[in-house]
Amino acid sequence: MFKIGDFVKINNTNLVGKISRIKTNKNNNLYTVNIVSTNSNIIVDDKNISIINSKNNVISNKKNNVNISYNFDNSNFTNEIMIRHQTVEEALSNLEIFISKAICNNEKRIRIIHGRHGGILRKAVHKYLDTCPYILNYKLGEYYEGSYGVTIAYLK
Repeated sequence: MFKIGDFVKINNTNLVGKISRIKTNKNNNLYTVNIVSTNSNIIVDDKNISIINSKNNVISNKKNNVNISYNFDNSNFTNEIMIRHQTVEEALSNLEIFISKAICNNEKRIRIIHGRHGGILRKAVHKYLDTCPYILNYKLGEYYEGSYGVTIAYLK
């Protein structure tokens, strides 16, 4: 159905990319899609992508050279991530991947556990969420949600 070089949209997201590789297994086809806005690679099956007609819908960003590959598996996705005890760089990288997975799993609310002590990760997460185009808004958790050790974010 799809071929290398096709421009596709990942269903239920705003992510657009170009198919760069196809892997066939007995159940379905897996497509490596290069997301042009972040220059990252995502592996999806044919149920999670749709072809788009025009190359005008694609925004290219050649600054990033990061390639991230992972499968979206709805059966074991949870809407929270624990980034405590990680460096800021590790935490933000993991958070970016987590948000992509959440979008592909149609999550509207995610829970980011960054810990209470020091506030370095909390500040870095909030700074990242301020600039992330997929985040509608966010807030610190209520007392019963983890208080200021947790950030609750709402996706568009």
